[in-house]
Amino acid sequence: MSKNINNILHSLRAEFRRIKDVRHLKALLFTFILRRVIKKPIVFPDRNGFQFIIHPEEHIYSLFYRGYLGYPEIGEQEYCKKILRPGMTVFDVGANIGQFTMLFASLVAPAGKVYAFEPCTDTIGRLKANILLNGLKNVVFEQAAVYDIHGAQMKFNIFPKEYSVWNTFGNPEMYSREDSKRRVFICGREIVNTVTVDRYCWQNNIRFVDFLKVDVEGAELSVLKGCLNMLKSRSIRQIQFEISTDMIRGMGLEGTEVFEYLKHFNYRCYPISEQGRLMPETSRPIGFFGNYVAMYKG
Repeated sequence: MSKNINNILHSLRAEFRRIKDVRHLKALLFTFILRRVIKKPIVFPDRNGFQFIIHPEEHIYSLFYRGYLGYPEIGEQEYCKKILRPGMTVFDVGANIGQFTMLFASLVAPAGKVYAFEPCTDTIGRLKANILLNGLKNVVFEQAAVYDIHGAQMKFNIFPKEYSVWNTFGNPEMYSREDSKRRVFICGREIVNTVTVDRYCWQNNIRFVDFLKVDVEGAELSVLKGCLNMLKSRSIRQIQFEISTDMIRGMGLEGTEVFEYLKHFNYRCYPISEQGRLMPETSRPIGFFGNYVAMYKG
């Protein structure tokens, strides 16, 4: 109970700090103007200064100032800034429209490379447009869902555009960020091709991945099972992954299963603080939603 209260107080203190931030106010203002006045796509900078094409139905404040769901996303970004270096190889699994892809590409340039995996046709089109807009040259695009089966075609559930980050193989019960009582329903399906990390690395002669980011709305365990050989050979230095209780239950799983699988290969998991620091090791999710880093400990 005391841990939950401390987490709530931490979030409230963070929100009060942001109220005084000019970027916070700017994002709120532009959200209102985009939705009520402009009503057409615009180019808007995220909190790291990268330019994105944003649609009227999207929430600039949530998307670019706070990260999609607040401080966990900001903590992820700040952690990456501390540990990624030029020349590294990064896999962005679940790249969406490129918020992390941009950051990764800038941090590992000029010699490093980012492999961005995104299964949905509409979303990867936006990803490519945003990368082009920012002039980044070291990104390899792969329209595929990373999974534990290679070369399959599977049905992928699509949410409305403003909730495209929720696109998933599962069937979660999700509610609006702005109205917690309004359920957001799946609005379509797309047949997507699957790849495994193991087979992709073998086919492309990639022997080592410095940083594997996994944000796949509940399918994290499937992605990691497709890394079996890379995990066994300790060819992945760090794994950054997301656990969302609703999403992972939408796949018929529990978050603890991801931690147990990684522990089998001697990867230890650490939550990320808002400042981008690693918190004490954990063997289970510490909240309803969070991001973690896994590292091999021999």
